[in-house]
Amino acid sequence: MLRLHTDRNYCQRLPVEVCGDILHGFKPLLSSSVRMAFEGSSTGRGRKPIWLAAASDVRLTGYSHEGTDTLLEVQLPRLGEAAAELYEQGEFWPTKPPPEGTAVDVLAAAVDEVASRNPESGHYDHALLDRLTRLGKVLSDRLDSISLIQTARGVVPLNRAVVESARELIQRTPQPQPVRVVGKLDMIRHSTRSFALKLEDGSEVHGVLEDHQHTDALREWFGQRVLILGKAVYRPSGSLLRLDAHSLESGEGQPALFSKVPPPRHGAPPRPRPVPAGQGWKAFSAYFGQWPGTETDEEWAAILEEIRR
Repeated sequence: MLRLHTDRNYCQRLPVEVCGDILHGFKPLLSSSVRMAFEGSSTGRGRKPIWLAAASDVRLTGYSHEGTDTLLEVQLPRLGEAAAELYEQGEFWPTKPPPEGTAVDVLAAAVDEVASRNPESGHYDHALLDRLTRLGKVLSDRLDSISLIQTARGVVPLNRAVVESARELIQRTPQPQPVRVVGKLDMIRHSTRSFALKLEDGSEVHGVLEDHQHTDALREWFGQRVLILGKAVYRPSGSLLRLDAHSLESGEGQPALFSKVPPPRHGAPPRPRPVPAGQGWKAFSAYFGQWPGTETDEEWAAILEEIRR
């Protein structure tokens, strides 16, 4: 149920444009938070998966009021019913919600994490935070806040404080950066575009393919050493949230130094400095900018030595 807190007694006479804005933005929030919980990314390319469409199929079933608040009764399927095939598979990503919950419970969990400004949370990413900031356009002098009620976490408010928290977390989140990462493809899940990559040091990172079209390619590389080409996506704390992979290929022969995820870069990228032509590598570096990686001269020497072998 949604409780709309207003500054006047609209009762069951809520302005159409206010109600329309709420309902228009509510379903994408549900869909994004559920996708985040199952896939580790709140967005995806291509056609929406059948299980995701079912899990976020929200229906308006009632309209009433309590005091000056307007109550919107909504109905959603249980996640265990909407995404039954996902729950039949083994556990892959620790944010998978309980099967008896609904998309509202998942959204409530994400909002709670944003409200507390948890910089290490896996319940949200930049795209989901951006959707929450758009809620600020709905909140106005006629609508103070929206409360999610009857959730597993009790009453969870969606208000201006949450919007401000989302904005702050966006500002604190490092920009994604292009990466080449080598590791053993240790686990795959076709239905959610997800995979796990085991690095040389034994640690495991979570990855997501950009779309479902390339998930079949994962099977032929399962258990093998692969090279992931894509970008590293970070949390506000600077720790890795996931790898967004746009392609993968054999990792045999790739330097072991690529079997790590670089830390985020802070600050603006260096600006090219104009220098006279004919100065060899210095002129080249000045024109194209500096190499974005964090490798030291010694590490690059080791990489070149491995390539020569």
